[in-house]
Amino acid sequence: MAYDAATGTVVLFGGFNLRDLGGTWVWDGSTWTQQHPTTSPPARWLAPMTYDAATGTVVLFGGDPQTGNDLGDTWVWGSG
Repeated sequence: MAYDAATGTVVLFGGFNLRDLGGTWVWDGSTWTQQHPTTSPPARWLAPMTYDAATGTVVLFGGDPQTGNDLGDTWVWGSG
């Protein structure tokens, strides 16, 4: 989860249980809205996210797909 300063929203990817690990959600301060991007990271949990002010995007790195092999990929959310 990370605050997206470009949009003033909070972005969440993944979750805690298997059915929620692949979802992207945005909080606008009052409502969570599930997003349906054309391209999305594979399901995971424990993936760190942060806002990159230089690119105006939220960056997600790695995480655990619950297969025993941690991921080392990087994904971005936002207009950049």
